[in-house]
Amino acid sequence: MTGLFSARACAALALAAAMVLGPLPAAAPFQAHAQEHTLNFRNADIQAFIDDVSIVTGYTFIVDPDVRGTVTITSQSPLTEAEVFQVFLATLRTHGFAAVRTAPGVFQIVPEADGPRAGPRAGGEREGDIFLTSVVRLENVSAREAIRSVGPLVSPSGAVNASEAGNLVVIVDYGSNVSAIEDVLVAMDRDTSVVEMVTLDNVSADEMSRILDRMRESLVTGEDSRSASVNIAAVPASNSILLRGSPDSVAQMISLARRVDAVSQSSQTFRVIYLNHADGETLLPILEQFARAIDPAAGAEGAGAARSGTSIAFHRATNAIIVNGDPEVLRELDLVIRQLDIRRPQVMIEAIIVEISDGAARDLGVQYILAGDGDDAVPFSYSRFGDNQVDLLALTGALAGVDSSDDDDTANPVSLRQAAIASLLGSSGGLIGIGGQTDDGTLFGLILNALETDTDSNVLSKPSVMVLDNEEASILVGQEIPITTGEALGSNNTNPFRTIERQDVGVQLDVTPQINEGDTIRLTIRQEVSSIAGPVSAGFSELITNQREIQTTVLADDGEIIVLGGLIENDDQYRDESVPFLGDIPALGRLFRYESQSQQRRNLMVFIRPQIIRSAQDMRGVTRQNYTTMTAAQNAATRGNGSSLDQIVDMMLDGQDPFDRPLPAQPAEGPQ
Repeated sequence: MTGLFSARACAALALAAAMVLGPLPAAAPFQAHAQEHTLNFRNADIQAFIDDVSIVTGYTFIVDPDVRGTVTITSQSPLTEAEVFQVFLATLRTHGFAAVRTAPGVFQIVPEADGPRAGPRAGGEREGDIFLTSVVRLENVSAREAIRSVGPLVSPSGAVNASEAGNLVVIVDYGSNVSAIEDVLVAMDRDTSVVEMVTLDNVSADEMSRILDRMRESLVTGEDSRSASVNIAAVPASNSILLRGSPDSVAQMISLARRVDAVSQSSQTFRVIYLNHADGETLLPILEQFARAIDPAAGAEGAGAARSGTSIAFHRATNAIIVNGDPEVLRELDLVIRQLDIRRPQVMIEAIIVEISDGAARDLGVQYILAGDGDDAVPFSYSRFGDNQVDLLALTGALAGVDSSDDDDTANPVSLRQAAIASLLGSSGGLIGIGGQTDDGTLFGLILNALETDTDSNVLSKPSVMVLDNEEASILVGQEIPITTGEALGSNNTNPFRTIERQDVGVQLDVTPQINEGDTIRLTIRQEVSSIAGPVSAGFSELITNQREIQTTVLADDGEIIVLGGLIENDDQYRDESVPFLGDIPALGRLFRYESQSQQRRNLMVFIRPQIIRSAQDMRGVTRQNYTTMTAAQNAATRGNGSSLDQIVDMMLDGQDPFDRPLPAQPAEGPQ
């Protein structure tokens, strides 16, 4: 259809076509239709213009209330619907308005200044006069530096911002401007850096790296800051440095490194090397051996001589190595020292010792005595069983001694009573007995002794120690007990003396870790748990100690818990003592028998957990975990009374002495 039509005529014509042909299909952006239109608007209201374009294109327009004015458009040749839409967008932009796509086929018409804040969608087709949002990720150029370069390309109503978190550039502008800005960013984000390696002859790689770093920092504040973008890495193994950056910057740094290396060649024959991590006294024999190895005439000079003119000394106060020799030897020794003087990792070793035991024992026995006195014809009969039974002989002797003390001057009733008392004190359990003396002087006695014991034990120990790699560590938590090693008397039983040795009793852990490849740790361990069991017997006061010891070498992964070993023991014992023949008599035989039964169960296991500490962050994590555990335990133990661990640490950090405080005031005595 061709011809001239006004805004209202266009609307009427479109309505008639819809009645005959049905509604027009929604047109996608830039999609041409067979139907063509000739535009001719003269001082037409912009709202009516938007309505007519909506009818022609099938798009939905949401018009801001601030969109007002008139438009004039004249076309002499027919336009497709896509071309009509482009003319529509250009007309809006000419009059200070913008179309922002909010959904497929839906546009918001707003003043141009409000376009970036209307939420333009990201992606989609790039119509030149539609506000769009684009996000560009940069790989080689800083986003903050890039927006400074593309700033002049942004339209007055557009915006461009940088996100340092992902090195992103966010663009909000007309589609044509967005495409142009993206092309510029792509051209800027090209990696044109080069990598070069420089081998040094006179200066060590670490020292040259520090020199170039300082020069690079000084160039940042100067007019030419290109060298600041150069990355520098030292390669001690080949005494060289690696440089990465733009070609001009790398060339500048290479030229500087070669000049410094050239002027550093001198006849100086000594060097002082300060150590950061290694112990110079331990390092000295290694360096002397290395100096002899690189000397071809070392064999002729003997094993104790280094290279001719080469000497190595150690200064303890500053932990420094002083080397004197040829410059070539100095460079080789310096390279060896730098590779040995590194921070060594540490290992936190935690042992878990668990012992669960229970024991039960039952003793039941009867003993009797029957003895005549004087010329009485009653025979002597006596029975005694077990280790803790009362001695009836001592009791009978005490009784007879008391009765005869008035007539017999040789009797010693005091000694007999002491023996009887000692016999009673040495027994355990319950005693029931009867005894006495008949009129004709016959002594008799009967005692029943019963004992039952039940002992449960649950011991959990967790010693831990921090140690450097390949160093030995030891921790002991326990007591020193005296053990008699000898006794002697002088002539005539004079000048007695005893020799005593102190022995450690408690929990002891000795360990030497070695970190291997893959964070596997080789542990040489000696784990000992000892305790006091008690005296040997009632009459012998020497102590018996329980001993549990493991000596082994194991492999463990970082942070893994492994079992070192242990013991699972089940000991059941039954003891039956009786008088021959008499103990076998039914019922009555219980008077001539002693029975003892015991059960002992013991479960003992020892576990180990090593953890590698490589950095200050790892150390803080382990310290924080143990500090929190001890703080909670200490607070639970004191229940708020007294100083907590947190308070003590805070006072120490503030420079105060947490233990130099006055005692709390004592309450006054007497009524208040």
